[in-house]
Amino acid sequence: MSVIKKILNFINTKTVLALVIYAVLVRVIVFFNYYAITIFPDSEDYIFLAQELSNFDLSNYSGKRTPGYPVLLTLLQNNKIALIFLQVTLGVLSTLLVFDLSKRLNKNRIIGFWTAILYTSFMHVVFYDFAILTEAFTVFLVLLSMWLLVKHQLFDAKKPIKLYFILSLILAWLYLTRPLFIYIPLGFALFNVVKSFKTDFKRVITRSVIVLCFPMLSYFIWNSHNKNTIGHFTNTQYFGINLAQTATPFFEKVPDNNALIRDIIVKHRDSILQHNPIRFPMSVWFAHKELLKKTGLTEIELSYKLGAISKDLFKTHPDLYLKQVSYSWYLFWGSQDSLKWEHKKISNRYFSYLATTFYLYFQRYLIVGFNILFLLFSVITLYRFFKTPKEYFDTNLFIVCIVLSGSLAQALVAFGSNSRFCFPFFPLIVYFVVHNLIKYKHVILSKN
Repeated sequence: MSVIKKILNFINTKTVLALVIYAVLVRVIVFFNYYAITIFPDSEDYIFLAQELSNFDLSNYSGKRTPGYPVLLTLLQNNKIALIFLQVTLGVLSTLLVFDLSKRLNKNRIIGFWTAILYTSFMHVVFYDFAILTEAFTVFLVLLSMWLLVKHQLFDAKKPIKLYFILSLILAWLYLTRPLFIYIPLGFALFNVVKSFKTDFKRVITRSVIVLCFPMLSYFIWNSHNKNTIGHFTNTQYFGINLAQTATPFFEKVPDNNALIRDIIVKHRDSILQHNPIRFPMSVWFAHKELLKKTGLTEIELSYKLGAISKDLFKTHPDLYLKQVSYSWYLFWGSQDSLKWEHKKISNRYFSYLATTFYLYFQRYLIVGFNILFLLFSVITLYRFFKTPKEYFDTNLFIVCIVLSGSLAQALVAFGSNSRFCFPFFPLIVYFVVHNLIKYKHVILSKN
């Protein structure tokens, strides 16, 4: 028996073990050649909040981040190496969740295996496991919630009520990790009610409310805490700055009553456009120190002021706002900011060359290719749903709705690292594309 046949036989007979070996192996290879913990400016906020949580005192915290991710570091006694080990473990578990999710939805174990192999082979997936950022944990929570939904068929109103409480807890932690994802429990509740209200309205409403309860409770508790400490009912202090980033391309339209803030941001924006245009979305951050100094505002006051100015701009110039939202939505499907690593810390120069070449000249285009195919198959799915709703009102439609809603939600409030917002949905995108390529294989391969 040839080596290839032995490998295929091993995959067929011990699928899960083969998948675990591969998922661990790719991470071990990265570990011994990278051997670094990736720290970005965002990371410092998470590390600081984890230290505050360790002291059981949030009175001095300025509301920059939600506590869902820092609590992991707190539980690990602020040990960054332990956190990376946990994230690597969660990365392997996420691969297994992709496998089981795909296996159940495709009703084929081997398709599930190769879908998971494909997903965990992407470099940006593995390198996020080595970064003090929310992405790896967010992916795990998204997959865990989808896996629970699919495994136990939670759109069936007759399922045990405890499963909906578990889903609610997972989605609450997801919100506390990435506030934007508060829309997912809302989306589940709406989808569930519309899909099943004719079968057992009271039971469907009850289960939908249960799924909403913990995320909504987390939302009001955290935002109320911020109201008491920073004076604003908001998820994060950075929200106003995020809105200002979205308004940056037309910030010169700000009225003269805010001329000082306007002129400082426009000055930095125009300078960046001339010397480093790739940093254009970060103009407000480059202007941040000067804004604090010349306005005399605190960080919290400045962020709130920028948010108010930006909202007024959106109302006054809805056409420019819509144009910017469209551009941010376009960036969501790209790969410009997908890979998070510190390239100089790669110890092996051969690995560095191979990894850089592999990503730059192959995988980043493959990511965009998957995103484009996802959009294409989403249009087909939505068309078929509107044509015959009963036949296509299923989990695949829910995935389409969740991903497309997420792409729109981030575009409404963020401009900058938009492709990072796409990453938590990436395993669902990979599954959905593979599923549809197999589903429409006869059409794709047809000579006509």
